[in-house]
Amino acid sequence: MDDIPKRADDEAWDKKASRRISDINQAIEKGLSGEALAALHGLHIAPNDNLPYDVDESTEVDDQETLRDKIISRTIEIGDSISRNLNLPDEVKEKWTAMLQECYPSEGKSVALLRDLRREVDSWQEIDPESELSLLDAAINAVATMTEIYRRRFCPVTVPPP
Repeated sequence: MDDIPKRADDEAWDKKASRRISDINQAIEKGLSGEALAALHGLHIAPNDNLPYDVDESTEVDDQETLRDKIISRTIEIGDSISRNLNLPDEVKEKWTAMLQECYPSEGKSVALLRDLRREVDSWQEIDPESELSLLDAAINAVATMTEIYRRRFCPVTVPPP
C-alpha cells in the first residue's frame, strides 16, 4: 500500500520535471534563430537553399521525428526569410517572427497561428505587391498543412470523461 502514494508522487514529480524542461527549451528557442536554432534541434540547413513551399510526398508516411524535424526546419527557414526581407518594416518582421516562435508541431494553437500569419502576409502583399512574399505565403501554408498532418497522426485528441 505504501507503493501507491510513492508512485503517485514520482509520477507527479516526473510530470513537473517534464513541464519545466519543456518550458526551458521553449525559452531557449525563443532566443535563437536560423542555423543556431536548427543546430539545437540537430538539423542542418543548407545556406542559400530555396524556401520549400510545398508539402512533400513523404509527409503522410514520415515517422514522428522526421516529420517534426521537417516542420521545425521549414519554420526556421520561414523566419530567416522574414528576417532577410528588406521590404518589411522591423516591427512587422518582429511580429511575424514572434508568431513563428510560438509554433511547435505538437501545439494545438500552431495551425491557427500559422493561418493568422498567412493572412497577414496576404494583406501585406496587397499593400506592397512587389514585396515578393508569394513564396513565403506558400511556405507558411505548407508548414500549416504539415503541422495538421503531424497533429492528426501523433497527437491524439483526448476527450475528457463525462
